[in-house]
Amino acid sequence: MPETNPSARPRRARTRALALLTAALAVFGGSLALAPAAHAATGVTVTAPGAVTAGDTVTVTVAAEAGADLFAYDLTLGYDPTLLAFAAGSETYPTGGYGAVTESSGTVTFTNTRLGTSPGLAGTHDLVTFSFTAVGSGSATISVDDGTFLDSASASQPLPEAVTTTVEIAAAPVTPSPTPAPGAPGAGAPAAGEGAADDAAASDPAGNSAGSLATTGGDVVMWIVVGAAGVGLVALGVVLMVRRRRAEVEA
Repeated sequence: MPETNPSARPRRARTRALALLTAALAVFGGSLALAPAAHAATGVTVTAPGAVTAGDTVTVTVAAEAGADLFAYDLTLGYDPTLLAFAAGSETYPTGGYGAVTESSGTVTFTNTRLGTSPGLAGTHDLVTFSFTAVGSGSATISVDDGTFLDSASASQPLPEAVTTTVEIAAAPVTPSPTPAPGAPGAGAPAAGEGAADDAAASDPAGNSAGSLATTGGDVVMWIVVGAAGVGLVALGVVLMVRRRRAEVEA
């Protein structure tokens, strides 16, 4: 009879893959201690900081009550890639096992299994801890959407229900550009009427400043010379006139 629930196929495929991996490890490392089928994990939780700033690291932990015999598991988490970026290589698992990660846009899947004759996990454990980098601002939801748990006898148990947490990401503060001190490079042009730019820009061929004061001084000297020449001409005229009259009297 055809399957009527296509969405169940990926979950069954992961379950079969984990079962095969468990069987291979059993052959490689020796016989596994077979135990009666039991609940592999319950009480799954996901925790993360409640609030961060864009650019911060967001550390996420998925934990569970491992029951009496959690030998292997996989967990698929969803997130908003416009707000969070997965930090590859940041994941850590319980000691004594082997872990792998598969990432795609908006999801990341963690797989872990015990090795050889290592006993299954019992009690409460952090199943995986990893990090995101906050790359945007807004309300970012991180959810454990899917999961499969196996005991050492390869009996599987699905994730009872999705588990979520939310991180509020604030925009990174904008640092204003420093204002240059008056007179410093980049401080801007002087106010109108000060004439500083004109004075600094003008110079004579010898490299001397030819600002407004120098120009004013040059004008004064010119008028002094002209005035002196005029006075000289007047004096010369007076002298000539006096000599002419004296000559007339003597004659």
